[in-house]
Amino acid sequence: MDAAAGGNPDTRTIPIDDGPTQETVLDIDEWAARAAASLEADFSMAEAKIHRFPCGLRGIGGGDDRYIAPSVVAIGPYHHGLPHLQKMEAVKLAAAHYLCRDTAGRSTVDQAYTKVRSVAGAARACYDADDPSVAGVGEAEFAAMMFLDGCFLLQYMADDENAVPVLRNRMTLSTGPSIHKDIFLLENQIPWLVLDALMEFVSVDVHGFVKGMGEKFLPGRAKKARRKQRWRGGGVELDGHSSRPPPHLLGHLRFTQVGSMPASETNYRSLPVDSSLSISAVELEEMGVRLAASTAPWFGDMSVRRRPLFGELSLSPLFLNDVTACWLVNVAAAEASAAGASRESDGFVVSSYLSVLAMLMDSEADVQRLRAQHLLYSTFSNAQALGFFKGLARHLRFGQRYLAVLEMIQAYKRRRAVLIILHKLLYSSFKAMTIATLFSIVGMLVGIFKTLLDNSDKKHTNRLYYVVVLV
Repeated sequence: MDAAAGGNPDTRTIPIDDGPTQETVLDIDEWAARAAASLEADFSMAEAKIHRFPCGLRGIGGGDDRYIAPSVVAIGPYHHGLPHLQKMEAVKLAAAHYLCRDTAGRSTVDQAYTKVRSVAGAARACYDADDPSVAGVGEAEFAAMMFLDGCFLLQYMADDENAVPVLRNRMTLSTGPSIHKDIFLLENQIPWLVLDALMEFVSVDVHGFVKGMGEKFLPGRAKKARRKQRWRGGGVELDGHSSRPPPHLLGHLRFTQVGSMPASETNYRSLPVDSSLSISAVELEEMGVRLAASTAPWFGDMSVRRRPLFGELSLSPLFLNDVTACWLVNVAAAEASAAGASRESDGFVVSSYLSVLAMLMDSEADVQRLRAQHLLYSTFSNAQALGFFKGLARHLRFGQRYLAVLEMIQAYKRRRAVLIILHKLLYSSFKAMTIATLFSIVGMLVGIFKTLLDNSDKKHTNRLYYVVVLV
């Protein structure tokens, strides 16, 4: 199309619509450079940003997005105006009043609000500026939102013994589990810098609170093992502290779980491996690979070891209920949102662990096997747990640590090929035994033991007779 026909005379330029009547023509190189610069700027903040739930992962959000959207309280702008969350707005105002009142000797509500307002611009940059829920909020309204949401979170995390009864009732007794879920949703976060600004005026052990929440992932034995190893120390960072501040509470929750994992594991690069390999818990047992609960103080530990006669797949044990399931979904979503920007090899540490668990579960029998080996403790039924993990696996990307486990399993199969064949034969033979066969074996053993006991009784009787005669 030529210029006379109304087309663009220069094929190296592209029209950009700047308004209803204006049109700017940019050189295509400049247009592409602008787009690249915008993407690079956004990528550089990938770890610090507060993302929307990735579209490609929405399938793991549960029915009615129950693991994505808050059910009780909105934190941040993404869900701020939802009608069913408005009752908690009055609670936020009360939380700000009580929180600042308790420190009135050092500060006032005005001083704390002024401090938050000074960081509101940086906080706003952590959200998607093009998102309607952000673009439609004025600067003053946004600063007030950050202030009230920050005060609410700090008041909620404060020591319950010092909590005001009316707040304790509204925050904990009636809606506690729901708020636990809500404050660790990916889309329901405020930047850490807002909490950091408020903590200049109030003293709240945020780290202790988040660490305590993280222990909900762990069953009783694993909690004791982690606390024991944390006390021993050993030069490993076990207590969850870091010189680098977390981006938000969800990021801090993830760090308390995997932050002490050695760099050699988080940065491990697997060799080329067949990612289509899939093996269930029952199939591993047939091969002679036993499942064992890891005692490593970090969450998501996975390793394959060769024992003299057997192999062992060691995994961090997990307590799964509706709250921890929600957190796992959102941690996986956070890892996907910051993919490539992480200081770890690929950032999919928790996602890899979830993928391995899902691989091990092909049937409810596999889930029961994980329960029997003390790897899975859950309020879910076997069918519900199977559905949860298989639903996750359909959407998660294979991380390097997942591929590393496949690599270790394949290496074990190569090095123990003969032993695996023998074990499978014995395992299959034992399984093939009918109930009648088992009863026959048991009956035969009972007969043998009875004969031995009868002979023992006769010898004892004869010895007694000789003693009586001699006397």
